[in-house]
Formats: sequence, structure tokens, C-alpha cells
Amino acid sequence: MTDAIQAHLTTAREAMAEGRAADARNSYARAAALSRESGAPLLQARALRHLSDLDREADHPDQALAHAEQAAALYRANGQGASLDMANAVRLKALALDSLRRQEPARLAWTTARDLYAEAGIAAGVAECDARLSA
Repeated sequence: MTDAIQAHLTTAREAMAEGRAADARNSYARAAALSRESGAPLLQARALRHLSDLDREADHPDQALAHAEQAAALYRANGQGASLDMANAVRLKALALDSLRRQEPARLAWTTARDLYAEAGIAAGVAECDARLSA
């Protein structure tokens, strides 16, 4: 089933590159569902992270937040709590919280994302978090 999940992730990336956000969302949702059914939590987290980003771009911050939190929980539960993927999930959580005007939880998420990006050596991630925290 991992091949089917990867196929949906690939289709979603291609749809995004072609500007077909709805098709990308459908493919990411299928990948997340198949991952959940087959017990592939890291693939599920990846799909959820991309769904969060698409939801945020479509101005659905509540859904974006839920997907980002689910992705982060899966990374944490599967030994990826200090990974770049986790940093990206926490960043998406912070963006959703900003959209929802939940300032203190957003600040905490930006701080956590910053620390994770710093640990991973991702200067651009650190810089974005610093800019958000100083705004």
C-alpha cells in the first residue's frame, strides 16, 4: 500500500506545480487516509502537513490548525519530535494560529519552530521565525 500512498503524494505535488490546488488537496487527503489505514504514520503526517498548508492558503485556518496539530502529534509519537518535518509542522501550526489571531499560542509555536529550525541548521527557517516573533 505504500506505493499507492507515494503515488497520491506524487500526484498531489504535480497538481500543486500545475496550480490545481483542489486536485492536490484530494490527492493529499487520499494519501492521508491510506496512510492511516495502512499504519504509515510518517506518510500520514506528511500528507496532513500539506493539507494544512492548502487549508491555510484557502483561508480555512481552523482546518489548517487541526491538520498541523495532527501532523505534529504523529511526528512526536514516532520519534520525529526534533526533525525538520516537525519544525515544518509547527511552523504551519503557528501560521494557522496567527490567522486565528491567537497571539500567545502562536508565539509559543513560532518559538518552538525556531528552536527546531536552529537545531536542524536551517537559517531561513530561523530567520522567518525571528521575524514573526519580533513583529
